[in-house]
Amino acid sequence: MPAREALATALGAAMADLQAAIDADDQALADHLGVHRTDLRCLDLVFRHGPLPAGRLARLLGLTPGSVTALVDRLIKADYVRRAPDPTHGRRVLIVPTDRAARVVTELLRERLAEAHADLVHFSDAELDAIVRFLRSATERHERSAAHLRGTAITGPSAPTSR
Repeated sequence: MPAREALATALGAAMADLQAAIDADDQALADHLGVHRTDLRCLDLVFRHGPLPAGRLARLLGLTPGSVTALVDRLIKADYVRRAPDPTHGRRVLIVPTDRAARVVTELLRERLAEAHADLVHFSDAELDAIVRFLRSATERHERSAAHLRGTAITGPSAPTSR
């Protein structure tokens, strides 16, 4: 096997291992926080993007508005988010992480983030730039795939049937 092909195979295997580890870690974090995985994704979005209207959360999560309402209600009950008026739009409400959520998540992720930051010293700036470009490209590819799959009906013998 040529060296580049071997590297591509190793990269694919490493990415699959990373995805499995992230999935397991996310599930453990969700369990620790007492929330569903999708609730954890919502928390991640409001921490990374700042306060968001429920409609945007629904689009980002691929959920119906009703599902997001139930999700937000669960997170409010757990004191991880709150609803706040949007100062720029009189009738819109934003979903905002609570101070408690920030404290809990920061404490839980502090060690992991410190380890990840320490790992960066092993890479040159050019290598880090290449990693960032590759991960952004992979992210865009997966986002396109998800959008395509959401818009495509399953056909054939494995398609679910409605009753």
